[in-house]
Amino acid sequence: MRPKWIIGAVVIIAAAILLLSSFNESLTAYVSLEDARSSERRVQVVGEVVREAVHYNSDSLQLQFRIKDETGDVMDIVYAGAMPGNFDQADKVVCKGKFQDGRFEADELLLKCPSKYQGESN
Repeated sequence: MRPKWIIGAVVIIAAAILLLSSFNESLTAYVSLEDARSSERRVQVVGEVVREAVHYNSDSLQLQFRIKDETGDVMDIVYAGAMPGNFDQADKVVCKGKFQDGRFEADELLLKCPSKYQGESN
């Protein structure tokens, strides 16, 4: 076999390994609130926003709130960033981040709002 073919094959294999490993690291698993507390990885949790526990500091751009999952488990969430414009209309929120220091520190929020396309009941 020619040396150019061997070098080319090694480069292609190395690129494939690098691509697969970076793709695997970018995956963020959905876990329960209980599992998020014990995970050391970046995960995503979903829950209903507890409206009475929403606090936003516009000076420090920090949003603090609680979510409750379908089992009734509650978790404190802290998000450093501007409050999403339709946060007050969201039914549920998906929080991506890590559980640290007794709270879930989210670096990304995805809002699940009621659909404007749902039919109205008469």
